[in-house]
Parts: sequence; C-alpha cells; structure tokens
Amino acid sequence: MIKGIGVDICDIRKLKGAIERNKNFLNRVFSEREIKYCKTKKNSIIHFAGRFAAKEAFIKAVSNKKIKLKEIETINDKSGRPDIRLTKVIKLNLKKKNANRINLSISHTDSTAVAVCIIL
Repeated sequence: MIKGIGVDICDIRKLKGAIERNKNFLNRVFSEREIKYCKTKKNSIIHFAGRFAAKEAFIKAVSNKKIKLKEIETINDKSGRPDIRLTKVIKLNLKKKNANRINLSISHTDSTAVAVCIIL
C-alpha cells in the first residue's frame, strides 16, 4: 500500500545560479558522498539537480517540511538505481508513516531534472 508520494522538478539553470552565487550551497544541501559522486560526472550540474529534486520529492512523500535537505542522502545501489540512505531522521519519518520501503526515480534533460518518490 502506498503511504506517500512526492514529485519534484528542478530547473537546472536556476540550481546552477544558486550554486554559483552561494559558495556554501553544495555543502549546505548535499553530503560529501553526493558531492563526490556528482563531481565525477561529465555534466555534474544535472546530477546535482536530480539529487536535489529527489530530496524535495522525499520531503513531499513523507509530508514533513521540517526535514533539512542535508538530512536526506541520495545514493545508488549496486545496479545504479537511486535510493535514499536510511539515516535516523529518515527511519523516524518512515516509522511515523508506518512504512518500510522507498522507491525513487530520477530523470533529467539538459534543462530540467525530475524525481518521484513513493513510500510503501
């Protein structure tokens, strides 16, 4: 049974501008692991945008706007599928929803990134 669903779209140019204007933006929003992953990619900004959208989609899925973006870490499993790392904050929010699984999908074009998060 679906316990929550969230979707978010990120304008890549706007995110790039935010990163360029605020030197602390990446460290305020992303974990070291996320930054390292994205920076290994040829066009890192689209990967940052996808992960940003995933974090926002998760917040919407659990219906908790008090969660900080940095408290959510997006990772890839061994097959490359995106996932949310289960931190104490995430586990607590899933427990409140009586949920035990997260399904996450991220996609992007040259101008936008989108993510859908389903809590089961």
